[in-house]
Amino acid sequence: MEIALSRQSAALLAALLMGVGIGVLYDLLRPLRRRSGALAGGVLDTLFCLASGCAAFAYAMGIGDGRLGVWALAGALLGFLLYLHSLSDWLLPLFTALVDAALRAAAFLKKTLGRALLLTKKGLASVREWAAAPKKPQEEPREPEKRGRKPRRPRRGA
Repeated sequence: MEIALSRQSAALLAALLMGVGIGVLYDLLRPLRRRSGALAGGVLDTLFCLASGCAAFAYAMGIGDGRLGVWALAGALLGFLLYLHSLSDWLLPLFTALVDAALRAAAFLKKTLGRALLLTKKGLASVREWAAAPKKPQEEPREPEKRGRKPRRPRRGA
């Protein structure tokens, strides 16, 4: 059973685009890898491999009718290399600037939240002191005086 030439060319174009997408993901993760340690770099590499594998699986299940041929993998590799040697030089500085801006925003947010928590802690401490402050002893309530007749004096001689 043969596949139409137009369908094969569409599948090859999709493989090339998948390779370009994998290249974009690689460039998105590259500035993060440069700023992180060995452990975080390994985690980012693992995420990249998982995402690339998922893209290849989705390609195979969708366009490849359940098969992932060598020509599709070669097309994806070719798309990845074309991206790295053409568009990557222009897009990597943009991605680096985006990561820098996101890290600055995260640092500002962390600093702001820290200040807000400190103010909340101080405010709650004063409330706690107010609630725990010793209260002035209250006088015992007096019984209300009864109005009316005066109490009788005991009789003499009785």
